[in-house]
Amino acid sequence: MKKVFLIFLLIFSLLVINNKEYKCEAKNNDFEKIEKYVIDNYDFVENGIKVEYTVSESLKNEYLRIKELFERNNYLINIEENNSINAEKDGINYDVNIYKYGDLTKVQIILINNDVNKIEKDLNELSKEIRSDNFINERYFSFIKGKINTEGKKPIDDLEEDLHLKIKESLNINNGYISEAISENDQDINIGRIKYDTGSYLIIGTPVIFVTY
Repeated sequence: MKKVFLIFLLIFSLLVINNKEYKCEAKNNDFEKIEKYVIDNYDFVENGIKVEYTVSESLKNEYLRIKELFERNNYLINIEENNSINAEKDGINYDVNIYKYGDLTKVQIILINNDVNKIEKDLNELSKEIRSDNFINERYFSFIKGKINTEGKKPIDDLEEDLHLKIKESLNINNGYISEAISENDQDINIGRIKYDTGSYLIIGTPVIFVTY
C-alpha cells in the first residue's frame, strides 16, 4: 500500500525558510529549467502550481465571484463546501480555498495537471483567469513529479551536476529521502525521491513541495 507523506502543510501568508521570510516571485525563477530537465530525463507524472493572494473584498463576495466564474466558463464543479471549491476543466484539477485573514480575505488556488504538454507557464496563465484583478499581493509555488525510468539512477548527483543545485541538507524517510537545495540564483528548492510499489519517483518544488506524497 502506498504510504503518503505530508511534506509541508498549508503555507500561510508568511512562510519562513531557514529563519527568513520567503516571498515567491516570478522573476529570477529557475523552475522552467528544472521542469524541462525532469520532462527530458524522467517519465512525466504531473505538475502543479499554488497561487496565494489577498484581497480587501469580503470572503463571501470573493467566493461567489470565483464560483460564478467557474459556472460561466463551464468548469465541472465537483465539491462546494466550507468556503472551498474543487473543479475540473480540460484535464486540470482546481482546488480553491478561501480564508478570513485579519481585515482581508486570503485565497489559495491549486492547479494539478497530468498532461506533459502543459507546463508551469501555462498553469500560471490559467490561474490568472481566476485570480482577482484587485489582489493586494501574490505568491507562487510550483512542483513537478517524474517517474525514475532507469535502475541505479542517482537523481541528486545528476541535479547537482547538470543543474548546478547545491544540496544543503537531506533527510531519510521511510520510503526515500527529501533534500533542501539552492539554485545558482539562490532560489530555494525542495527535492524528494520516493519509492512506491509502482516504482521510484522524483518530485521537485520551489520553494517547497506543497503537495502530499
